[in-house]
Amino acid sequence: MSYTLAEAARACGVDKSTIRRAVRSGRISGTRNDAGVWHLEPAELHRVFPPASRPADDTAAAPRAAPADAAMDDCR
Repeated sequence: MSYTLAEAARACGVDKSTIRRAVRSGRISGTRNDAGVWHLEPAELHRVFPPASRPADDTAAAPRAAPADAAMDDCR
């Protein structure tokens, strides 16, 4: 799975333009598809930019369970 520029920037905690400059300068390699979207392999990206650490309260990627009341309503 490859990252787009926006996904790569989020994964490293930097701005999208920082990633784009690194690709254009040759610090990291990336490819462009027919639509012009950049794709970067995670191993290549994190060779230069370490993964961003997420704050402890960041649960955006964690699956969320349905509220207990809603789940019980479906069972009745």
